[in-house]
Amino acid sequence: MNNKDRFTRTFFLPMLIAGAALLLAACSEPARELPVNTRLGGDFTLTDYNGERFSLSSLNGEVVILFFGYTHCPDICPAVLARVSQVYRNLKEQGEADQVRPVFVTFDPERDTAQHLREYLPWFKADILGLTGELSAIEKVAEQYGVVFIKEDGGNGEADFTHSDYIYLLDQQGRVRKVYPADFNIDEVVADVKTLL
Repeated sequence: MNNKDRFTRTFFLPMLIAGAALLLAACSEPARELPVNTRLGGDFTLTDYNGERFSLSSLNGEVVILFFGYTHCPDICPAVLARVSQVYRNLKEQGEADQVRPVFVTFDPERDTAQHLREYLPWFKADILGLTGELSAIEKVAEQYGVVFIKEDGGNGEADFTHSDYIYLLDQQGRVRKVYPADFNIDEVVADVKTLL
């Protein structure tokens, strides 16, 4: 046996086996469990885009991607809708979307009527459930989730809103498990959703 063979058998081969074992162990480790946020969230009832009363708890058993905004928003809201839609489509392509539901809550009920939401949201091709209702009810839901929105004069006779733009990941029991900024990483959210299914 020459020195090269001796080195291969003595050092390289055991290191290769050990490395493969570590790789297999890493692949088999369960994904990190997302903590439950006990300060935000809770059940609520609003009006869905079919004009029916809708409670968040009716989605128990599904993972919910919840976000707030308004359809006349000039920039942030459509961008967030597009990103959430991409998360849903990625999950659908992977066969993981059956128990996932994006939910959009407007804080502009004057313009975002049930009919308007029903016509607007399908453009994003992501089975997004739109919710509206009395402003007082929406304000209560916003408070539950730490959402801030302030109505302002847009200067063209139309209302604009200054608002927070977080996205909430809810587990199958309706508990907040993670909060993301508007420019969230799509692959991160997809991976997090999978840990809850």
